[in-house]
Amino acid sequence: MKVASGNVLWQQRKRNWCRTPFTFTVYTLTDQELSIKTGVLNENFNLIKLFRIVDISVERTLLQRIFGMSTLVLDTRDQSSGNGTVALKNVLNGFEVRKVLQEAVDASRRVNGMSAREFLGGPSAPGFGPGPNGPGFDGDFDGPDMGAYDDGR
Repeated sequence: MKVASGNVLWQQRKRNWCRTPFTFTVYTLTDQELSIKTGVLNENFNLIKLFRIVDISVERTLLQRIFGMSTLVLDTRDQSSGNGTVALKNVLNGFEVRKVLQEAVDASRRVNGMSAREFLGGPSAPGFGPGPNGPGFDGDFDGPDMGAYDDGR
């Protein structure tokens, strides 16, 4: 059953501790989204749009290193994933998968006209962006008044 939309770039079944694929979790990466399907009788689907992924890190326990597996931890701005962190556990060739995933995320951002700074939180620095100190606050959309920097030339 195909859940994610788009062309499939990578698909793998979650492995258990000894590298055997006897689990009911399937990870599918397409050019548009990442799909995580779990369960047999009661199935759960988590779809994450690629442009919402902000950071990808690779973690490896000693047992994972012995068996050549990794856990990919994705920091997302997707509210359906709980606290914004999604873990792809016991993935074979984690560093190669991370590279494929990062390339797909970058391509999705280009297609959707997004950049990583659109997902960064926190207050704006003084003089930048919207706010009382930023340009455009008083209706001047051409930028700050440059007359204060006039040296008389």
